[in-house]
Amino acid sequence: MKQRVISGAIIAAITIISAYVGGLLLAAVLTFVALYGSYEFVKIRREEFNYLVYAIMALTCLGIMYLHDYATVFVLLELIFLLTISVFDEKEPFDDIAATFLMTVMIGYAMYFMLHIQQQNKWMFGYVLIISYLTDVFAFFVGIKFGKHKLNTRVSPKKTIEGSLGGWFFGCVTSFIWAAIFSFFGRPVYQFVVASLCLPIVSEIGDLVFSLVKRHYGVKDFSNLIPGHGGILDRLDSHIFCIILFGVLLTIFK
Repeated sequence: MKQRVISGAIIAAITIISAYVGGLLLAAVLTFVALYGSYEFVKIRREEFNYLVYAIMALTCLGIMYLHDYATVFVLLELIFLLTISVFDEKEPFDDIAATFLMTVMIGYAMYFMLHIQQQNKWMFGYVLIISYLTDVFAFFVGIKFGKHKLNTRVSPKKTIEGSLGGWFFGCVTSFIWAAIFSFFGRPVYQFVVASLCLPIVSEIGDLVFSLVKRHYGVKDFSNLIPGHGGILDRLDSHIFCIILFGVLLTIFK
């Protein structure tokens, strides 16, 4: 537990400082996350690491992040390359290739929106991080205290409906208060009513999706990079879905 707390404090410090400073520091942190997250996923798929698949996945993620005007080009080229590999390499079955493609899109667009939102307003970036973090924390503690009915035993045996509802409620309320403190970042209030209601739900779905991925590949954690926490993707699971939907909402409300 001590190790987990120390690791968590370090992660929180890196997150807060890079989110506040932005610029090259945030870009460096997110680039590392994209590259190492891609490595973690390619690594868990099978014992023999496929460097070609990793290179394609990593380059596509970086293309989406930094050359977003050409994101569609990178995504479509990755699709062609990965499917070609699956055709000629019997060790790369279609389901693994499909999962790799989906994971690339999730990681790449999540990193892009993190950069994009922070550049618009660092406090608004804090808003979306608070949603996913507090939803996860309160879902855990409410679930321990009041949880009786299982949410989805096939994917995550320990999660409960009560915990999920508690996480949604506290994530919704605290994020809306944060947005109100900063005058809704100069945007209409209704946008953050919608966001605060929807994002905690998507955050919890993201957590379940990454649990499903780990169960599919028979692993407990994506890696052991972070003592007591697992890997990069273990810490980003709920953040990824949350940040993507928030980016989509900002695009729709623009």
